[in-house]
This record gives sequence, C-alpha cells and structure tokens, in this order.
Amino acid sequence: MFELILASAARCLAARAIPCRVIGGQAVLVYGEPRLTRDIDITLGVSTERLDWILKGKR
Repeated sequence: MFELILASAARCLAARAIPCRVIGGQAVLVYGEPRLTRDIDITLGVSTERLDWILKGKR
C-alpha cells in the first residue's frame, strides 16, 4: 500500500516539477531499520513564497 501511495505522490510532484524527499519512518525502512509507522512524511523543496502555488496545484 505504501509503495503505491509513494509512487503516486512522486508522479504528481514530478509532473509539477516540485522537488521532494521522503523522510521519517518510510525513509528509514529503505536503509534496513525496521520501524512501525502508518504515515508518509514528504518534505517539499520549495520556499514559503510558493505555498499558494503548491496548494492550488498549479504548474
């Protein structure tokens, strides 16, 4: 389930040229450290000046 959600989020952000990184528990799993988590943390590589643009989903 998480893989599908991550792939969908990655496609959506890439289509809008929004740089991002997966952080938190999901990122830790990639490096082999087991961790129970039920969320996905993604940080966006944009400044706060673009927040309105991000929220509206504009390209």
